[in-house]
Amino acid sequence: MKQLLMAATAALALFGTATSALAEAKTLRVAKQYGLGYIQLMLMEDQKLVEKHAKAAGLGDVTVDWSTFRSSDVMNDALISGNLDFASLGPTGIITIWSRTRNNVDVRAASGLNAMAWTLNVRDPAIKSLKDFTAQHRIAVPAVKVSGQATALQIAAAKEWGDKEFEKLDSLTVSLSHPDATAMMLGGKSEIVANFSSPPFSNVQLKDQKIRALMNSDDILGGPISFNVIATTGKFRNDNPKLYGAFLAALKEATDIVSKDKGAAAEAYLRLTKDRSSKEELVAILDDKTTHITTDVLNLGSFTDFMGKVGRLKNAPADWKKEMLFPEATAR
Repeated sequence: MKQLLMAATAALALFGTATSALAEAKTLRVAKQYGLGYIQLMLMEDQKLVEKHAKAAGLGDVTVDWSTFRSSDVMNDALISGNLDFASLGPTGIITIWSRTRNNVDVRAASGLNAMAWTLNVRDPAIKSLKDFTAQHRIAVPAVKVSGQATALQIAAAKEWGDKEFEKLDSLTVSLSHPDATAMMLGGKSEIVANFSSPPFSNVQLKDQKIRALMNSDDILGGPISFNVIATTGKFRNDNPKLYGAFLAALKEATDIVSKDKGAAAEAYLRLTKDRSSKEELVAILDDKTTHITTDVLNLGSFTDFMGKVGRLKNAPADWKKEMLFPEATAR
């Protein structure tokens, strides 16, 4: 009788494990954006690292659907509607969606991805400061008003003209993807005279002698901020603990790959994107003092403080680390 009970207990334990694994999603939907800032996600897709860690976690074969979006605002809608499981969001993207979903869907950061300086490049020699922009000029950003670059521009405007004038340059901004904005900056005949961009697009633009850097986000914010974080919903995290863990393990492995061999990471990026930059140029970006390939979440407080102060964020967090991050995420 004792042996029968032991066998039944073991069978139930096995059944419970199998049921738990089967209950988790078999397809994972992940979105990234354009540029070198998404190198870890590109490596994860190329080397099937999520599939590897999912199998090691006992989930069997998992399919990962990868998408590329223009900016955080589009990803936010996909997360809220349940059409996306993990998104790579800029600082304003995660702040905005956290604020909107804190009492329902509960979107928070599961991990950092990197910190890279955004650069405000200009191609009109008359523009030597923010005060030199006129009504005829246009500044390209990934998303008007809501992207990290657009918000950094607002912070710069507030420093230049005072907090009440933080939107002074908003009427000059237009939404363009990094590739499209770069094409217009290099084309020379567009109304786009400035682009608040990210590596490697900002670096490609600066190869043109007519284009120069006016300022970067480190200048504006006084130091690095997470260029991107990885966000998901509380429901996905609760319903898929093994798959959630597998994704984070894959992200850590990809981050380690980049850190250990930046040359190989640059070669992979060039192969996957057909970018015309050289390997040496990309390695220089990865080695730059303003670039941090890290899963730590950095300095979101500089944005939550500003957005709360000017009224863009009605419920600013008292402690962004505790309120905006899932427990697995690390912050500094």
